[in-house]
Amino acid sequence: MGNIGRLTAWNIEQAGATPAGPDGFIDTLTGGGDSRLVIGRLGGVNKYLCPPVPAPDLVCVSSCTASPIAPAAFRRCAETFVRLNSSASPGDEWAGLHRQIETRLLACFGASGLAHAILCPSGTDALLTATMLLAGERPGSGIAAILPQASETGSGVPRAASLRPFDGPAALAPPPIDYAARVVEVALRWPDGTPIDGNRVAEAFKAAASAATDRPVVFLTHGTKTGLIAPVIPPSGPDVIVDACQGRIAPETVARYLRRGWPVVVTGSKFFGGPAFSGAVLFPSARGAARPRGQPNPGMLLRWLAALDTIEAFAAIGSQCAGRVQVQRHAIEAGLAATPNVVPLPGLSAHGPGWSDAATIFSFALRSPGGRLLTAAELRPIYTRLAQHGVLLGQPVEFGQFGALRIAIGARDTFPPATADQRMPDLFAALREEALS
Repeated sequence: MGNIGRLTAWNIEQAGATPAGPDGFIDTLTGGGDSRLVIGRLGGVNKYLCPPVPAPDLVCVSSCTASPIAPAAFRRCAETFVRLNSSASPGDEWAGLHRQIETRLLACFGASGLAHAILCPSGTDALLTATMLLAGERPGSGIAAILPQASETGSGVPRAASLRPFDGPAALAPPPIDYAARVVEVALRWPDGTPIDGNRVAEAFKAAASAATDRPVVFLTHGTKTGLIAPVIPPSGPDVIVDACQGRIAPETVARYLRRGWPVVVTGSKFFGGPAFSGAVLFPSARGAARPRGQPNPGMLLRWLAALDTIEAFAAIGSQCAGRVQVQRHAIEAGLAATPNVVPLPGLSAHGPGWSDAATIFSFALRSPGGRLLTAAELRPIYTRLAQHGVLLGQPVEFGQFGALRIAIGARDTFPPATADQRMPDLFAALREEALS
């Protein structure tokens, strides 16, 4: 069983998880990406503290960062791995799976006939790919990439927007094209963590686009790490890439963006709880053909296959989930309000009746015994200790002058039976103990 037999927080047998699978399966499932997928030798988890196997006893509210694979998806991926590798032409079989996943993904996001799907090893890779495709439309011209601050999108996003390697191996490095980029980051929060008014943010994006000496490209982030949408109204004129990597977006909104000619980047590994990582560019058909697929990436395909289990199930019931999300939202807000030394922080304001119009990411700071709000660096050991005791939160993020932890509602939390509700007491008991220590 290799290093997964040494999980520090979640022993496979005690958790009741599926066996480790056939030889080479775990290495394939966690391969084909970058260092974020690497399973540590001692802990048996990746950098986001997720094991490569199901962890049914884990109280997991971390879909804003990463989640362990679901048991049914794990079994299906293992069976697919064996079947495809046992065929007479495994390369053709993996290529066929790639095409099937693209077709299914487009259908789930309401994008069939509107876009090509380009699968990528991660959301950051997908943002790089989308930028590369737009840059390729005008060879030799530079781009001014205007995007929310990295603390709200990810440390690798500004590098991806300028077509520079962010973490991946040499195979993921950008192609040698004539391209120059300048990145402009727009603040979304004041130093005290309060969100800046949406109109003011929109004006900042507009001003940055007007001041750009190169072709401006606005990154509309439909769901930041803390759940914000920015800019809500992008400036007219510049090209737009929609960063919907959190997956907290309704299919009709994706279709509306695509009809405007805006590429939309999605993942299966955030809201939908697929194993880290899987990304895709939904590239508008009206803008031209997608790039060639290249050689199949089995790890990426298995991770997308796992995510599609949830994506397709949620697509069938998503329009009915608004009430379920509201119940969980109230439980989380009440739990945070009742926990000593916890400071709930503002996020997305509800802006419609659908599930995607409501907040599903809840950020909070912790006070030190002296009353000071802890920094993100000070929160990381707390995040780790909670994980070691079976509670996985969204990893710490910078929040102005301090840091924040996050609780996220994921698609799997809306499925019956409502196990998320049953685990809320365990979540807040662990958080209360840590906050009082």
